Amino acid sequence: MNYGARAGLVHAARALYALNWMDMAPALVYIKAYMHLTVVQLGTLVTAFYIGIAIFQVLGGYLSSYIGDKTTSLIGLLFVSVFAIISGLSNNFTELIISRFLAGMSAALFFSPALSLLASIVPENKYAFHIGIYNGAFNVGGGIGIIGWAILDQYMGYRIPFIIAGIATMALFAVLTILFRDIKNVKTNKSDIFTSFKKVFSSRTIILIAFIGIAAMVAETIIGQFFVYYLESINYSADLAGGISALYLIIGFFGGVVGGYHFSRTNHKIGTFMAINIVLSLSLIAIGFLHSYILIIILAIAIGMITVYGMSITYTLVRYLARRDLVSLTLSFVNTLQLLVAVTVPVVFTVLYSNYNYTVSWVAMGIIGLIFLPLIFLVRGNLIKAVPS
Repeated sequence: MNYGARAGLVHAARALYALNWMDMAPALVYIKAYMHLTVVQLGTLVTAFYIGIAIFQVLGGYLSSYIGDKTTSLIGLLFVSVFAIISGLSNNFTELIISRFLAGMSAALFFSPALSLLASIVPENKYAFHIGIYNGAFNVGGGIGIIGWAILDQYMGYRIPFIIAGIATMALFAVLTILFRDIKNVKTNKSDIFTSFKKVFSSRTIILIAFIGIAAMVAETIIGQFFVYYLESINYSADLAGGISALYLIIGFFGGVVGGYHFSRTNHKIGTFMAINIVLSLSLIAIGFLHSYILIIILAIAIGMITVYGMSITYTLVRYLARRDLVSLTLSFVNTLQLLVAVTVPVVFTVLYSNYNYTVSWVAMGIIGLIFLPLIFLVRGNLIKAVPS
């Protein structure tokens, strides 16, 4: 099997991983009615998934360094499927929030180890391009999860679609386990592991890059999880709200592909990184002031493409800065830092709406993406040295 086919399987796993992430969004309205929840409780339910991811990101990086990136990513994919099924079987708010937390924990074991595994599959000069496809695959899977599962939820209830997503993910896990047997399982030398960890966790450049690139994580979190509910709240039909949210995600695939192609070739990588984060933050603010179908659709397309491009840039910069055997750990650390911000986003968004209005909520989302940008002046020199022109 050539590297393209194997990379395609990794991207397919990323898409199913995303489907299990985003299938919660269209289910929120049904869960709210069935369990008699408040909007803030819905925000807490969404946040539980992100808390699981944030807490276990570093564990995923550690396991990847200790037992290998291939092994860790496959374990993560397996448990994502298991807890997706359990989510569908949950009968009350407590059971559901625990299952979503554990699903988030499992997702943390897949994300960065799979990106490290991808580095063992594709040539170095193709890696930035495949990071773009990898991130774009998340949007394809997420888009299918939103629009496809919005339809399934209407006709089957929200429980069975969770179980279907889990079974599909488990099937792909079995396929990857068989076909990836001969791919190298990259580990860190155990005698050097703690010194290497300390080096990653104390890197000012890595830490600041995580916060400078936070706008894409904020956009993915709030658009991916709450855009359907928001649009329905301003009187969009369920089908239209789901369609626009799916468009945001699916169009992101093209943002990843085009962005990965562009970033691998541009000589202005640092300037591109800054420009993407500024435009994305301002676009989030604009949502709060625009309600017409046409303008919302245009914004969804723009934000969808820019979100994936922004994430791809952040992960590519981290790959340039990290030692090969520490790619998974470094990506996990960066994702943890970003998710520590992201876990607060649904709660901040819903609390501001409850006390003020949606305009204030969207402005706050954009401001979060802008406040960290001046930190680029503290790391610009190190990035110039590490990033190939």
